[in-house]
Amino acid sequence: MADRQFAEPMIIRGLTQDSLGEPARLRRIRLRADMDRRYPQFDEKWFRDLLFKYPSLLPSSEIEPAFRELEPIARELPVAGMSADLLFVNSEGYIAIVETKLLRNPGSRREVVAQVIDYACQMSEWSYAQLVEAVRMATKSSDSDPLLTIMRKAAQDGPFDENEFVESVSRNLRKGRFLLLIIGDDASAEAERMVDFIQRTPHLHFTIGLVELALFHEKEGSVDPLFVQPRIVAKTTLHHRVVIDIALADGVNMKSQIRQQSSPRSTGSTISAEAFFEQLRSVSPVASELAGWALEHAPEHQLTADWGASGPSIKYSSESIGTSFNFGQIGKDGSLRTGSLLPKFVKLGLPMDIAVGYLDEIIRLVPDAYRKEFGWQHEIRTQVVLYGKNDSWLPLEKLAPYRQQWFEAIDRAIQKINDIQGQT
Repeated sequence: MADRQFAEPMIIRGLTQDSLGEPARLRRIRLRADMDRRYPQFDEKWFRDLLFKYPSLLPSSEIEPAFRELEPIARELPVAGMSADLLFVNSEGYIAIVETKLLRNPGSRREVVAQVIDYACQMSEWSYAQLVEAVRMATKSSDSDPLLTIMRKAAQDGPFDENEFVESVSRNLRKGRFLLLIIGDDASAEAERMVDFIQRTPHLHFTIGLVELALFHEKEGSVDPLFVQPRIVAKTTLHHRVVIDIALADGVNMKSQIRQQSSPRSTGSTISAEAFFEQLRSVSPVASELAGWALEHAPEHQLTADWGASGPSIKYSSESIGTSFNFGQIGKDGSLRTGSLLPKFVKLGLPMDIAVGYLDEIIRLVPDAYRKEFGWQHEIRTQVVLYGKNDSWLPLEKLAPYRQQWFEAIDRAIQKINDIQGQT
């Protein structure tokens, strides 16, 4: 099944406006025991080094949006007498632990799920200082805080709050908020083991992702150029009532109910959602309540939540047009941001009065809200809803009393979009 889910990639050279170029088929490199003599370089150490050098190969944000833009921190991180293959951290203090296992090593593969969860259990008892000490040992650094040094360099001239970073890392360690990634040439065999091991640690809030890295080459015996294709095989999410779903790549779901009492996530089914609501509650309990209501009722209005760095965007996906319309991002700062709706109408050549009309309906609902134009990407002007004298984004607290009318305004805009498509 896993092999059939890969279509053979193709490289096309000499592609011009008048020519479709010349194709070169890429063939899968099968890393089985009988291939060891032909491609001995592709061992687990090679996979570790590849991921450490090119962390963008990790589909971390697709598994959990909070884990975007991971920075490589250490190889062979010492954890309770063992060593985790790779440690990654991002600027917001989210921690990813990566283990690489190949099909040619079935003995070590059998325990990889239990092993990576054990790392999470051990590290959830660490302080920030203990994590730093482990990084110092792994990197053989004389720096007093090599983790902070790496993140400073990664931030370059961009904003980076060191105190906030340390607090976030400490909080994520304490709550067991980890992304655990198992990477291999065929990771599907681990999926059925995930439920059994996850049930042993319901108090931790980690997410496990199984990722397959398929290697392709153009010519037999040559690995230059080498085409690397990551694929998410499975991932876990934790839902209300502490039900674990494992979504496999072929659409099959495996479920398990944890019977023991635990502390389920109170507002969302992912680490990204949990962290979002945690911060939003600290800003405004009213805004947090409205955000929870909006996400809960979104499906009733043909809407979905698309999670980003600042929070979920409320979107309508039109099958007939083949695109989605963003009716506002619910920010973790307690605001509604409406800047990307109008540019989509401009790009598609749709009547702009639909988007502007939606914004005006919000303005009529909320006193002191107003519409303002400013520049957008690619020299496109857009209109947004702002609030107050300081040109602030619309506070969710001000919108909360009109939540039902807000969604009715979205319904009317969606109906107008569908009406246009029915006329074409």
